[in-house]
Amino acid sequence: MAGRADAIQPRSLEFLHSWGLAQEIHDEGPLIDHTAMYKDGEKMIYGRTFTSDSRYRGLHVISQGQVERIYIRDLLRHRVLVERSSVVDGFETESDSSSSYPVRARVKNMKTGQEETIEAKFLIGAEGAASGLRKQLGIPFDGTTTDIHWGIMDCKFETDYPYITTFGVFMNSEHGGCIMVPREDGYTRIYTKLSAERVAELAKDHREAGGRVDVHSITAEEVLEQTNKVFAPYKVSFASPLSWFAVWKISERVARSFSSPDLRVHLGGDAAHVHSVLGAFGLNSSVYDASNLAWKLGLCARDLATPSSLLPSYDLERRLFANRVIRASGAYLRFICGTSDLPLAQLRGTGDDLESYMDDLPALDGTREGDMRWCSAFFAHNASFLLGVDVPDTVSALCPPTRGLGDKQRPIAIDNGKRAPSPRVCFAESATGYLYDKMTGAARFHILLFGSDLQGPVRARVAHFSQRALGPTGFFANFGAGAMFNVVLVLKCLPWEKEALLQGDDLRNLRQYATVVYDDRSPEEDAAYWYGINHARGAVVAVRPDLWVGTSCWPEEGDEVLNEYFGAFLVERKDKTGFMSYAAAEKPVNGGNGVNGVKEMNGTNNTNNTNHLKTPSPLRLPGYEPNCELKVANGVGRIGCSGA
Repeated sequence: MAGRADAIQPRSLEFLHSWGLAQEIHDEGPLIDHTAMYKDGEKMIYGRTFTSDSRYRGLHVISQGQVERIYIRDLLRHRVLVERSSVVDGFETESDSSSSYPVRARVKNMKTGQEETIEAKFLIGAEGAASGLRKQLGIPFDGTTTDIHWGIMDCKFETDYPYITTFGVFMNSEHGGCIMVPREDGYTRIYTKLSAERVAELAKDHREAGGRVDVHSITAEEVLEQTNKVFAPYKVSFASPLSWFAVWKISERVARSFSSPDLRVHLGGDAAHVHSVLGAFGLNSSVYDASNLAWKLGLCARDLATPSSLLPSYDLERRLFANRVIRASGAYLRFICGTSDLPLAQLRGTGDDLESYMDDLPALDGTREGDMRWCSAFFAHNASFLLGVDVPDTVSALCPPTRGLGDKQRPIAIDNGKRAPSPRVCFAESATGYLYDKMTGAARFHILLFGSDLQGPVRARVAHFSQRALGPTGFFANFGAGAMFNVVLVLKCLPWEKEALLQGDDLRNLRQYATVVYDDRSPEEDAAYWYGINHARGAVVAVRPDLWVGTSCWPEEGDEVLNEYFGAFLVERKDKTGFMSYAAAEKPVNGGNGVNGVKEMNGTNNTNNTNHLKTPSPLRLPGYEPNCELKVANGVGRIGCSGA
């Protein structure tokens, strides 16, 4: 459980907060709040690290192993058991569209040798860079494998370098670069670029697989020797036993597609993209893949959404993001290692903006001034992206073109597909928090209705939304009511004023279905300001389950716009008299043996040792690259995972 990824971005913590896990994770390690950058022994930069407007601000240090332990404990609380050493030995998909479970996966336990066949609606390949599922699908892994190797050491170090407990970059014109990450309990991780001569020597004698060099072929002492060459004139020595040591070869690759043509098999994590350590995107990209894909598969598996409309957005959104990771992280890597002449990986479908923005970076001329200009330009463009709160623009059913683009009378200032802000708000006389505190869960859309003070013209607009959009023929009832939508009414008032403001039959549906929060801050910092909303008109914002803005509109046109928006990918409910709730959906089905009201997810083992997945698991371990399949034993779900 030691080693591997070392930091988690604010956006990942926002997702984990919505799943109930952020508190335990962000309390574990230090927050990276300062950065030091040296070159040839001289200080270039020392100051506060870029932060975001997220409640989690910046990068939080935590080992990937600890993240996995937190996930595993949470899964077990939900009666899902993680089993190691299970691998998918192959799969087939049926072309018959009438089949309920068209995917047949052959799963083998590598410890016991036991084999079984699982029938499912969907299959996720997250088994690492050497993904067998990606190869079986015949999907090319575009990009390049560099000759850059990192030696990675977790240890307590003794040094005369003054900022060893601060995130730092140390570059040497002759010997390459190092990266320092402060870790838990006084430990520091140092990444050291190995000399080209040593790598060439290794390549003659050792075969490499999966990007790794045999750790027995190079020692920690040799890596430390190289570290001291980079650090000169400062000295570094071991002050404790190593808690982790590895040698890693950098590859920069992105799968040409993240989904099979029939949309039944999807790739995530390292199976879909690999890149350098710069930006901490390994662990975090896996969280983003999971947060993007899980709810989409869940809706389609329950026949609540149209797969052909919804599922293509996973490949569109996540592959473009991965392509930008390759270009941003790759440029940063080349700067630190002094290999700016190494071309960036050539990828398909990067988008014109991704192709061109790297050309805008100033050329490196070997001078301190040139390095500073490069850093200034690079971080000006990538600071938010490196914290996970910015994504490339995409257009799909989930993110239609922003309405009124270029019009001064747009409902909100946030474009579709961008992160929904989470400003401070009030919940009650004695409770405040962030807007995301009322936007939890991984399965529902959030409908934010900004009603200002509910007086004057804005009240009529909000009342129209309440009567039409939340009425028996509105979008709310058409697509699943409270089981599908979390309605949040943001009022510009104090808690004790709510009752009087919400009186009247015209707001009855809001009183019944909406959670009310109070936007009681001054106008230059309130929630309406964060979203760029006109108090006199109000606004409606549809936020996806993964907390990106889907679309927005004026309250009086909310029913029309939201019916059109959700109708593009959700299945309209035929029976609107008894709305399905998620509690009802979790009852035992087909005679399954529910335990204490918990649904038996997979049905019963058949005599031919085949399990049927009634519900695909929306859960996976971020950053860990297993083959995961959800199984059942005595009413407890099991995820079988390959790897140590």
